[in-house]
Amino acid sequence: MEMRNPLLPRERKEYRLAEKLRRLRSLRGFTQREVAQAAGIDESTVRNYELARRMPKPEHIRGLAAALEVMPEALIPFDDAADHNELFRMTVELADAYGFEFGYNDDFAYIAPTRDFFIQGIGRWTKAYAAMCKNEEAFRDDYELWKDEFHDHFSKRDYPAVYPDYDPMKPDSGQRWISERFAAALKDMRRIRNLNQEELAEKAGLSLFTLRSYEQGKRMPRAKQMEALCEALGVTSTALARHYFGSPNQAMHYLFAIAGAANLTPENDQNAGPRLRTQGNMIEWAFVCFTDKLEELKGKPATERHDELTHWLATFDCADDDTMRVARAAGRLNVGCTNQLPKA
Repeated sequence: MEMRNPLLPRERKEYRLAEKLRRLRSLRGFTQREVAQAAGIDESTVRNYELARRMPKPEHIRGLAAALEVMPEALIPFDDAADHNELFRMTVELADAYGFEFGYNDDFAYIAPTRDFFIQGIGRWTKAYAAMCKNEEAFRDDYELWKDEFHDHFSKRDYPAVYPDYDPMKPDSGQRWISERFAAALKDMRRIRNLNQEELAEKAGLSLFTLRSYEQGKRMPRAKQMEALCEALGVTSTALARHYFGSPNQAMHYLFAIAGAANLTPENDQNAGPRLRTQGNMIEWAFVCFTDKLEELKGKPATERHDELTHWLATFDCADDDTMRVARAAGRLNVGCTNQLPKA
């Protein structure tokens, strides 16, 4: 009988991926040996992955995905432990790179795609989600498989923020993207705070050499150093973090994961078209505040607009008591509806 690894807590991503590997293999009717042969790896390795004893090596992900007939992105675990600040920050980054707009009405907030790949993708997602909602017990597995298999064609020309400088097929693209954008964010925030390198290094307890290496994109800080930088700059702990979403297909799989963690659901509005809507939580309030901030900054000079928005994003805190109090007073924490809809 298969046993869980007792040395790891059950919420770890190893367990979530192990469960998915077993589910996909069962749906396909394959044995572990057949998956291993198709993926070009040892059967014992597949067994260890399914028992959550280890995470698949990056070079094994593509082979496992091909063997199980899903997209490789479906086998890359998402950090379900991400808090509301990080989920909001990730959504803003993804929206900026791939073309989404924020908005809200009296009932909910939303992000809406502006480019055809995501308009069509979220439209298809809405239909799959609606079918699952009619009978979650019967169709949940089909719905999860639909997401795991999702892919579509796109034009690189539609995504100038991603291409041609970064190619998701190159192994170092993700790390270069994150390092360079972190470096730019650090320099930007230091400038906005009117600090020179020496002053910031001293406040953060870092050597000048270390800070310069961060700003040059040569190194990424560890958790302790990142915390010190954020504290020295007076920003939230996630303000300087940056994420890489890859191709539009990869970004769509990130959206699936973000939606599940942030309780966003796809819908197709008759007038507005496909979009992802909130369900009355702090993510909803963050979307509302962000939309208002963008509206407030309209008409200001580009540099002033950029600096104010950067500062606002770096200091907005979903978990702050005052933020939560205002959100509750505004009626944006009505979580009753979230218990009636299956997770997207």
